[in-house]
Amino acid sequence: MPRLVSSCFRSASKVFRFGFLLSGILFVTSTTEQSTFAADWADLQLTFVYDAAELPKLEPVEMAKDPACEALWKDAKPMAEDLLVDATTKGIKNIVFYPDPKKSGLVSGDAHPDLLKAPEGSVVLDNVKCVFEPHIFSIRPSQTLMVKNSDTMGHNALFNVFSNAGVNPLIPAGGSKDVVFTKSERAPIPVQCNIHPWMISYMLMFELPYVGISDASGVLKMEKLPAGKPITFKIWHEKMDKSIDSVTLDGKEVEWKKGLVEFTLKPGANNLGVVKIKPTEFKK
Repeated sequence: MPRLVSSCFRSASKVFRFGFLLSGILFVTSTTEQSTFAADWADLQLTFVYDAAELPKLEPVEMAKDPACEALWKDAKPMAEDLLVDATTKGIKNIVFYPDPKKSGLVSGDAHPDLLKAPEGSVVLDNVKCVFEPHIFSIRPSQTLMVKNSDTMGHNALFNVFSNAGVNPLIPAGGSKDVVFTKSERAPIPVQCNIHPWMISYMLMFELPYVGISDASGVLKMEKLPAGKPITFKIWHEKMDKSIDSVTLDGKEVEWKKGLVEFTLKPGANNLGVVKIKPTEFKK
């Protein structure tokens, strides 16, 4: 009997050591796979600067055709948002940068797993003092867009879409309407209020979940892009004619023909530098 117990104990000990070793191998393999997976993704940053000594002149929005709208601003007037440049940094706001839908070399399956599904929450486009807020916004196909009206007068929102069925909801004072587009669009989509023709916003709704919009300092960021793969990006701004074709990148003048440029990102952070754009590129 003692020999039987001893033999069973030795066998159990071997099984335990083998199981422990196997679990250790599995743990190391799993950790290695996660690290390799995480290393395949990249973050991008660019800073866009207005390349001129004199800043563009801000023009007030003319609302005289609707005294009710004009009265909301009292003595002040809203300024046009079509070319906003920071007085201190000369950073250009609302530059849009995204993988070109046709030439990027990416498909939706290349996106980071966290970005494959559209966010569950709604994106809000508001009417505030007869101005759309925000001026430019990004949304995913099938994500709900709440068109809100915080004003005391009615507005409408005409979506000049191409791939989706067009809509033009009337939003009563204090009300809202939900809009859902199921297909991606290949270019920024203007949104207009026919009642107040100075009102315009732009909707970005691409198949790929990557789009950057520069902030008030001209800084633009995108996260969780595929690393190690050439990606063709598109630059867009509402004041350009057909495209921004020539820029200065970190002091060197380069051609971005038809607004296209290719970057291969390394894993992790990629600060691609300062992009200076001359006034002549804003032709509209």
